[in-house]
Amino acid sequence: MTTFRLWQILAPGLRAAFVFAALLGVFSGPRIAYAATVSGDLKVAGGKKLKNLIVFLEPVNAMATKAMADIIVTQKDRVFKPGVVVVVAGSKIVFHNDEERDIDHNVYSLSKTQKFDIGLISKGKKLVVDFPKPGIVKYYCSVHKNMEGSVIVVPSPFYAIVKEPGPFTINNVPAGEWKLNVSFSHRHYSVTPVNVTIAEGPVDNLTLEIAKKKLRKN
Repeated sequence: MTTFRLWQILAPGLRAAFVFAALLGVFSGPRIAYAATVSGDLKVAGGKKLKNLIVFLEPVNAMATKAMADIIVTQKDRVFKPGVVVVVAGSKIVFHNDEERDIDHNVYSLSKTQKFDIGLISKGKKLVVDFPKPGIVKYYCSVHKNMEGSVIVVPSPFYAIVKEPGPFTINNVPAGEWKLNVSFSHRHYSVTPVNVTIAEGPVDNLTLEIAKKKLRKN
């Protein structure tokens, strides 16, 4: 059956759908092909037991990173839930006071990555905070001193959460020039990022090592 004949027998609604899909493909810009897997081993020199490590890829070229959907952090039973979240730079977090009783909460941060204070929010209320740049943001409630949480902001949606040093895998990474890095919280340790080029097929057997910082001589 020819394409013209197929077009004639299609119902008008389906014809409109085909036209809309074609226009969407033209005007939505080039699509990124997600294919490669990046994997390797995360090590910590000296056997230091660091936990909750985030291995991530940061684009080196002009490749755009796609922000993830907004994440909701609830304040219930005087606890932030979840206590630790990972977001892509440019994302928003909705803080929701989900208490059953009339309990006010606050969310503030004095972190170098981002300082903010949303003030008091009453039961059932929601407030939004933007997280524009990568880093670790620890936040608290000024009303309840035991309440605390962390936001780990990564520069792209391509990351893996590693509970402890060992193997990691990041799936569906598009072709391009990337820098492999890791986010962790320990001021006496640092990491040297690894350059990664993705062209065709997986990239494996990478080694990313966290080492103790060298003391500066006076």
